[in-house]
Amino acid sequence: MRRLGVVLAGGASRRFGSDKALALLDGRPLIDHGIAALSGCDAIAVAGRDWPGVIALADRPAPGLGPLSGLNAALHHGAAHGFSHVACLPVDCPALPNNWLASLGDGPAHAAGQPLVGIWPVALAVSIDTFLAGGGRQVRLWVAGAAARIVDLGLLPNINTPGDLNP
Repeated sequence: MRRLGVVLAGGASRRFGSDKALALLDGRPLIDHGIAALSGCDAIAVAGRDWPGVIALADRPAPGLGPLSGLNAALHHGAAHGFSHVACLPVDCPALPNNWLASLGDGPAHAAGQPLVGIWPVALAVSIDTFLAGGGRQVRLWVAGAAARIVDLGLLPNINTPGDLNP
């Protein structure tokens, strides 16, 4: 299995009030926590923005369509560059267990309660294209259609407001 890891970081951060990816947690931007969590992958990318030292992927088919457009970009990039799977996580989920990638296996699979923390075969690029082209935006609906296995990784924090950084 050859995995492309991707941090989904193209959101508008409306509830957060500022750029969530740049918010500091333990002295590091949230995006750096996500990149570190993907260290077991063969290559790492960020969807929805540029970030120094990693591949930048433009949301596909366009920005502003939600996190599935970032995952779509990653699946297509992965397929075009010889990866078999994409491991993804949202920028606002900074603390994953060390064994999260192994726990998800070869997918499709995602963390219980966090459908964007997942592993997806690149063959799913066609299904996500079709879903988005039909107006689909809800992550849970696409995930259900992909027949993804749900894996209990324990309680995973989700950063939605600045107060969530310092509970």
